[in-house]
Amino acid sequence: MTGRIQPEPYVLPPALRPDPARRRLEVAAALNARSPVLPAPTTQMRLWVLSDLDVGEGISLLPDPLPAFDALLVAGGVAEGLAASVEWLAGALGNRRAGRPVVLVPGISEYRTGLPVHETLGLGRARARELGITVLVDEAVRLDDGQGAAVHVAGGTLWTDWALGGWAYAGCARARARDCWRGGDGILSDGGLPWGPYDGAGAHARSRAFVEDFLTSFAVQANGIAVAPSSLAVGVRPGDRAVVLTHHAPSDRSLDPDWRDWQGDGWEATTFASDLEDILHAWGAPALWVHGRVPWGVDARVGKTRVLANPRRARGRRPFDPALVVRV
Repeated sequence: MTGRIQPEPYVLPPALRPDPARRRLEVAAALNARSPVLPAPTTQMRLWVLSDLDVGEGISLLPDPLPAFDALLVAGGVAEGLAASVEWLAGALGNRRAGRPVVLVPGISEYRTGLPVHETLGLGRARARELGITVLVDEAVRLDDGQGAAVHVAGGTLWTDWALGGWAYAGCARARARDCWRGGDGILSDGGLPWGPYDGAGAHARSRAFVEDFLTSFAVQANGIAVAPSSLAVGVRPGDRAVVLTHHAPSDRSLDPDWRDWQGDGWEATTFASDLEDILHAWGAPALWVHGRVPWGVDARVGKTRVLANPRRARGRRPFDPALVVRV
């Protein structure tokens, strides 16, 4: 007798299952991974970290006076529209910025302009150049620490791949998202159609490839090996440090299984994070990965990398700190 094959149910991501033993496990590749032999930096750069400010709600959250910092990293979610976000940051900082770098990656709200993504980015980049703010979309910037070394920041939105439950269930998650996900509202693909889960998955693949290739190139140069002029990491010297800045999270360890708003629907976790832990364990792993998007603060060591989030909406164990500065 033949019958219609029923799809397997979607499996909750590991972060939403009570499995404390998993938190103690390392991926097998990490056991043999070599760490770059880098000299200790002579100084540390002070990075001020913010995300998900949602200033459209009429809330001003920058402290006065500003904290002591060398560069500001913003992991998206400032305002509706990229141009509006850079304008708000420039206005809120004003002369207090004193020429210090401000680096922003677009979050979901930055794309909500009713325009195709490439037009939103074009308008936002142009305004950012006028205001002296660096916008990263699968790009990197070198921040000189003033002592002959630098922090290199690689950044992008890093839309999710919908695969936290495993690749076998990514299609199920995308199908569910096509009916329930509101993250693409107000965003158009470059073809002029509403931004869908498959658009996000494609953008994720590009971002992940950029981060991986950048970090490999960075580690090679930091160990004194010459690379081709086409390298994604430029001007790396021994003693430099690598930082990744994204809107979405690189690990399900940034998710809280006790968050009441999960509502028992496992696919929703795939809208916040992807599993990039192999990058965090690998040779050339970044010193720091800053992200936003999640509704709580994160400060965790995953593999060789410190993973940090400081969203304005953070609640619970790690509330929002408008003056959070970390040293790298």
